[in-house]
Amino acid sequence: MIAALIGTLITGALIGFGGRAILPGAQDIGLPKTIGVGVISSIIVGLLLGSVSWIAAIIAGSVVAAGVLWFSIRQGWLHA
Repeated sequence: MIAALIGTLITGALIGFGGRAILPGAQDIGLPKTIGVGVISSIIVGLLLGSVSWIAAIIAGSVVAAGVLWFSIRQGWLHA
């Protein structure tokens, strides 16, 4: 249980940082929000794609994370 939680947080951080790297401009969000966006994106990708290779999941998750960040900034939930 704890190992799965730690794995989810690490994967979320990787995906969140990938999303921040894809999205142009500076984002004024900290590490907890980056991990949160990554975890949410990981769940979305898992539901949409199911079982794919880990590299494809991280790439797709990063693209989804960029979309989630962009949408959140446009809605005013996060500040750029």
